[in-house]
Order: sequence, then structure tokens, then C-alpha cells
Amino acid sequence: GGQEDRIEIPDPKVLGYRGREAYMKLDEDGIIKAEIIVKGGEVLIGKTSPPRFIEEYKGYGILAQRRKDSSITVRHGEIGWVDSIFVTTTAEGHKLIKVRVRDLRIPEIGDKFASRHGQKGVIGALIPQYDMPYTVDGITPDIIINPHALPSRMTLGQLMESIAGKISALRGKPVDGTPFFEEDVNELKKQLLVFGYPMDGTEPMYDGRTGELVGQPIFIGIVYYQKLHHMVADKIHARSKGPVQLLTRQPTEGRAREGGLRFGEMERDAIIGHGASALLKERMLESSDKAIIHVCELCGLIGWYNKKKEVYECPIHGDKATLHSISVPYAFKLLIQELMSMGIKPRLILSDRYKYFIE
Repeated sequence: GGQEDRIEIPDPKVLGYRGREAYMKLDEDGIIKAEIIVKGGEVLIGKTSPPRFIEEYKGYGILAQRRKDSSITVRHGEIGWVDSIFVTTTAEGHKLIKVRVRDLRIPEIGDKFASRHGQKGVIGALIPQYDMPYTVDGITPDIIINPHALPSRMTLGQLMESIAGKISALRGKPVDGTPFFEEDVNELKKQLLVFGYPMDGTEPMYDGRTGELVGQPIFIGIVYYQKLHHMVADKIHARSKGPVQLLTRQPTEGRAREGGLRFGEMERDAIIGHGASALLKERMLESSDKAIIHVCELCGLIGWYNKKKEVYECPIHGDKATLHSISVPYAFKLLIQELMSMGIKPRLILSDRYKYFIE
């Protein structure tokens, strides 16, 4: 009876309609056009769904006519151009749509690169070419790596590749780097001498900032580097206000869900060590899951709200007892209620009633 998802531009009457502007970039078939720039939250595929739950049905089993907007959007914080759109049908006869979004990424600080020897690392600084060191021939390196990355990791293959790459470029013929036909490293070193370079792979270099000769010869050569998928633009994350979990009312977790940064046990211990009690309360209560509960001063149980009388009542003493409002983390209130569901009755003793309970 039409109870399936539909790819279309959602009608203004559907639940969760995002406004006319949200669907402006969609074609008549409800799918975005190619070569359009899109950013986080914008609709790529217009989709509406039928009611899925009992609550969405009107009384006596009559189906609610209102469909729900379930459009596919660009992930939060992402941006790019619609590269290609792929529309087909699955084996079951369902429509399958794939939209690919591309983005031009220029290397920046925090992007990850690696050689073919497991020598991975992130860019720590971007230096203008005129400040980079250069050789007698005027060659400037693309990458400077820390020499401490080599001895403990024993990635001598990278040093060998550097020398082999240098010789390949000089003689115009590749060096066989496979393990099947070995080219002797000592022979390669001798070839460097033939081309007029030191056989250890080093060269005298000049400081680009001062123009002076650097005190020591520097090892330089040609190594194949590759850009890895880990880019800082995909990892950068910050949050002030944002969504919270349904159960605990604490901030959600993870960048994809606009989550908060967890203030864990070790961070808490550091604050306790400094005696910064106000900061501790602010981080773990005020900025997390502060909740106000009403506690009976006679029995210490959490009260409930009587909507008819518009008052909070004790589950045991009713409206005869006085209830006091206190601020607690919502997770603590949840723990108490879960204990109660197991037949345990936790009592909250208010500070001014402490002696009464001890007696």
C-alpha cells in the first residue's frame, strides 16, 4: 500500500520538512545535480519514509497519512563538489543511489605521509622554499625528516632507496629494488663517486635563511613518499553546546555526532590534586548532565510530579512530607532508579537531616 521509501523532493507537508532552500540544489527526480558545491547538512538525495512505529499510526489502525523526511545529507563539517552520481537497481528490485563528493586537499600541518618502509609521520611545519636548505646544484628537498626516526626502527631500506633513487636519476636507468635480483649497495656507492658525489649519500648544503654552508654534510636522496588517508581536516573537532544522549543526558561521543571531549578519570584526578573544586564541579556537573531532583526529607526517596496538584510528592509520604530540590548528575539519578528497579531502596540523606537518620 505504498509503504516504502520514496526518492523525491519532499512535500512541505511531510514531518521534518527542512524548508524550500534545503532542496534547491536537487534535480526534479530528488537527486542532486553534478558539479555543485555542497557543505555539511545540505541534502544530496531527497527521501521520504512512511510511518514506522505504532505511535505514528492514528487510532484504530488507520495509517497516518503524513510521511517523514529522511533525506541523505552531507556529513557535519564536510565540504566538496558533487563528482559523480550512480543510479541503479539492486537484485531485490530496490533503487540504489551513490553520490560521490570530491574535495581538493592541499597538504597542511597535521596531514600524514609515509615512505614505503613504514616510516610514517605528520607534517610538523610548512617552510617557504626560499628558507629551505639547498645543495650546490640548487636542489631543494621536498621533505626533511628527523634522523632519530631511523636507528631504533632499523628501516635501512629507506637509506638504500635514497641512494638507489639518486643513482637512477643520475644515470637515467632504474635500480632493481626487488628482493630477487639484488644490486649490491657497495656497487651503488661506487657509482655515486663516478657521478661526482660522496659515496655515503651526503652532500654539502647551504642554509636557505642565511646562505651559509651548513656545518655538516647532509644525507639527501630520492625516496618515494605517499600521502595517507589520515588528514587533519577530517579529524579537527571542537564543541561548545551540542546534542546529548537520550539515556544519560550526557554529551554524545565522537566527531561524527558533534560529541564533547571526555573529561575522564585521570583528568578528574589532576583537578582534585590541584584542589580546584569549582572547576571540578563545573566540568563534571554544570557543563555535563546537571539535573534537579526533589528528595523527601523524611525518607530520602526521589519524589514525583503530581500534574493535577502541580506539586512534587513523596512516593511513601505523599504530599505530607517536605521535598527539597538538589542538583545531581543525571547519570547518578539514573543509577538510583536502576537500583530501585532491582528492589534496592537507596536513600538520599540531606545534610540538615543527617543527625535524624543516624539516630
